[in-house]
Amino acid sequence: MVTIAGSGMGAYTFDNIDLDFSSYDIIFCDQNFDTELSNVIKGNFKVVKESVLENIDKNILYIVTGSPLFFSGALLILPTLKRENIPFKIIDNSSSLSYMLSYMGISLMKTGILSLHGKSKIDLENFLTKDYSFVICDEFTPQRIKEATEYFSDDDITITLGEKFGYDEEKFSTTTLDAMIVNPPAMPYSLLIKRNYTLAPTISSEDSIEHENGMITKSYKRHISLQNLDLSPNLLLWDIGAGSGSVSIDGFKRYGIKTILFEKNTKRAKMIESSLNKHKVINTKLYIGEASQLYKEETSTPDRIFIGGGGSMVIKELDYLYSHLKVGGIMVANFVTLEHLTTAITVLKNSKIAFDIKSISLTTYKLSLLLPEPERVMHQIIIKKDNI
Repeated sequence: MVTIAGSGMGAYTFDNIDLDFSSYDIIFCDQNFDTELSNVIKGNFKVVKESVLENIDKNILYIVTGSPLFFSGALLILPTLKRENIPFKIIDNSSSLSYMLSYMGISLMKTGILSLHGKSKIDLENFLTKDYSFVICDEFTPQRIKEATEYFSDDDITITLGEKFGYDEEKFSTTTLDAMIVNPPAMPYSLLIKRNYTLAPTISSEDSIEHENGMITKSYKRHISLQNLDLSPNLLLWDIGAGSGSVSIDGFKRYGIKTILFEKNTKRAKMIESSLNKHKVINTKLYIGEASQLYKEETSTPDRIFIGGGGSMVIKELDYLYSHLKVGGIMVANFVTLEHLTTAITVLKNSKIAFDIKSISLTTYKLSLLLPEPERVMHQIIIKKDNI
């Protein structure tokens, strides 16, 4: 039998666990726990998993910090116990999440949960998608959130800081990211971030995004482009020749993707910055300058590439962009002129890159006279980089 018990809040001891430790043949716990019991083996979940399989005839206790069911090693070994038909039971305890929500009087149903402890990437499926976001932190967390919310205003979020839960020095306070960067909180600590803005519609109207005349992908074309990019949360999109930034903005709002925008026109770039703030786009970066130079300096590997502009230099380098696309990734390029479309086809054919082409057109009718008003035909090249 394997028993998995949580140690609850506070110091790394067994003080909050009401069990007879002498009844267990082996007790596993994390390296940080302070105990003088002789039958204790300290190690991470890999050590525990291997030892459990080697000692399935013994009575085993595995102690994890906080709650076994909340970001713990227990979640990692449970599939092994089930697969090997090893009997187990769970003894829960307070987690930092339940402790803070109880103190604040906030429902779990209104709270997104994510961990940035030892992680550099923010899960955009759970960050600021509900009224509150609970974040498990390390010393780098304030700076990472600061960078991810670069285009936020100061009053867009309210942060409650909880330090050293269960210790004598336990403290709750309202703070800011800048304050935590200057004076780091005492470890361990967690954040509860309240979203003070209302989430905008997932497909933006043209008048909700700042743009120059004609320099925006129409909403129906944007919708088709996003569909053909086959997006899912936390993928990275390069938006080349971003124009108004509408594809990146709606890609984030609808699918929770990370975005890097490239726009050479400084006036349009200022408009993009304003729209990123208005629509509260998280985890985005804007490069201002010649895209064909700037994307060569970017070290990330995109899951998706969208080309809505960028000029002839970008079109001539479709093979370069394809080579930097992640395996299994997709590139979508929109063209309204046959000249650019022909150049793109020539580049792809010469590089032996497979592609599909779709032509998209729409005619609207004015309500008063029912006169047809056709829009420009858009040609779309779709390229999928198959697994090798």
